[in-house]
Amino acid sequence: MISLHKLIRPALMRMDEESSHRLAIRLLSKISDNGRLTVLEELLVGDRVPALPVKALGTQFQNPVGLAAGFDKDGLAFPALAGMGFGSIELGTVTPSPQLGNPGKRIFRIIDDQAIINRLGFNSCGLDAFVLNLEKIKSSPRATVLGVNIGKNTNTPNERATMDYVRCFKGVYRYADYIAVNVSSPNSPGLRDLQNVARLDELLEAITQERVNLAPAHAGKTVPIALKISPELETKDIEAIVEIAANRKVDAIIATNTTVTRPTYGTHKNYKENGGLSGKPLREMSTQVIRTASKVAGNSMVIIGTGGISSAEDAWDKILAGADLLQLYTSFVYQGTSVVKDIVVGLADLARQYDSENFQSAIEQARQKQSRSGT
Repeated sequence: MISLHKLIRPALMRMDEESSHRLAIRLLSKISDNGRLTVLEELLVGDRVPALPVKALGTQFQNPVGLAAGFDKDGLAFPALAGMGFGSIELGTVTPSPQLGNPGKRIFRIIDDQAIINRLGFNSCGLDAFVLNLEKIKSSPRATVLGVNIGKNTNTPNERATMDYVRCFKGVYRYADYIAVNVSSPNSPGLRDLQNVARLDELLEAITQERVNLAPAHAGKTVPIALKISPELETKDIEAIVEIAANRKVDAIIATNTTVTRPTYGTHKNYKENGGLSGKPLREMSTQVIRTASKVAGNSMVIIGTGGISSAEDAWDKILAGADLLQLYTSFVYQGTSVVKDIVVGLADLARQYDSENFQSAIEQARQKQSRSGT
């Protein structure tokens, strides 16, 4: 079955970037509100994504390919997106109070390089509205893992950022399968300063303590915490951040957010725009951060790899570098729903070359072989 995305992609690409995104969310939201599989959803999904189970963060993922935060910021379209076969979907970033984000045109396509630059700046419906949307999701059965990405309001100074994060953490706790702490968006002024060792330690201490406080009131539920980091960090900074996160009992590192750097080969005029760059040009940079973070974390934390994944081979490279789970964004925008199935099927094919009973055992064998060869 041909996906609806392939039919409407030319029209979407002619639209302004943010307008086409709003239209997509509106359509997916209508499907989600329906509460059941419709003919329209069948067209959106196309062929079903086969299972490729992965156990991580104390739960079973249908497959390792997730949708990164930023696509469904307000939690409006989870059921429809889940129907497309993602193993996980990370909603948000949500901030305590509603905010519009940065002004003006703020999303720019670079089609030839399968890249996007955005400077949205944490546009959010705010925590109260976001929680109402999560309540709708809670009432419907689901197998897809639900993550929530939390941040601070732009007008909250870093000295009081912890209060914003804790407020969001408390608000979404009962709904989330994991919660991602976003201190790495390049589009919210001063946010990346929270990756400073002292401030980060203070923030993570408060959030992990809040988890201890909340668990008894939620039948002992202990929600895993992930920390999303920047791609530009130097090796020593990655090592310090991962060590702090491990000491504070953070469960996962998401590597990485978008980059403010620009590839040397980029000639498109949109490369001159300010904002975070995602897509293929980010691929190698994010893989290197994954490799460093994985070496430091060992088995103490899950590594979620994101940045420039557009094929099964890209995904496999990140897995060999140390990623346990994966996230897409830009390739989903350009390739549509077919990218999920293509990557899952491709990963299964790549894993079959190893004599193993399951996908995760095949990964371990592949990493051991890579280690022995010194590559």
